[in-house]
Amino acid sequence: MGRLKRQFAVLSAVIAVGCFALVAGAQTPPAGGKDRKEIREDRKEIREDKKELREALKKGDKEEAREAREELREDRKELREDRKEAREDKKDRIEDLRQTRKERRLDRLKKWREKWGDIANRPNVKAEVKVHARRMARLNHMRRLADANGKTELVARIDKLIEREQARHTAALERFKAEGDKK
Repeated sequence: MGRLKRQFAVLSAVIAVGCFALVAGAQTPPAGGKDRKEIREDRKEIREDKKELREALKKGDKEEAREAREELREDRKELREDRKEAREDKKDRIEDLRQTRKERRLDRLKKWREKWGDIANRPNVKAEVKVHARRMARLNHMRRLADANGKTELVARIDKLIEREQARHTAALERFKAEGDKK
């Protein structure tokens, strides 16, 4: 029974993550895939350099060991620079989003009110939007993580869940609108 609950919780979380960003029209910073690949390659080079250094030390070849140490230092320095550059890029992307947050939010609200009109102020609609927002936020966060880690199959599955949540949300709002028209 515990496994079923865990699977349900994960699925619920996946559905909930995507809700918010689609409602919010979130413009998230693109995943730093290129930077991650560079960092991964640098770490691989460092592992190889360490292996060469160990072998040189086992042989007792001081010249080869010195060269291996120097190469290891250079690779570590390159890794530090790549990580620093990736952090700065991410910081810049987030700052750009932070600066435009208010106008993006107002723009989304304006479009939403144009589409749905008077039903926006009803408590049941507000509750539905809140649920949808939470779900979309979780789904979009999961999608960003999967995309950043190069998991294309997972991205496709999450996209399907996002579509499903959007359809569910739209149907709920249509239902609320129809209830309002009858009154």
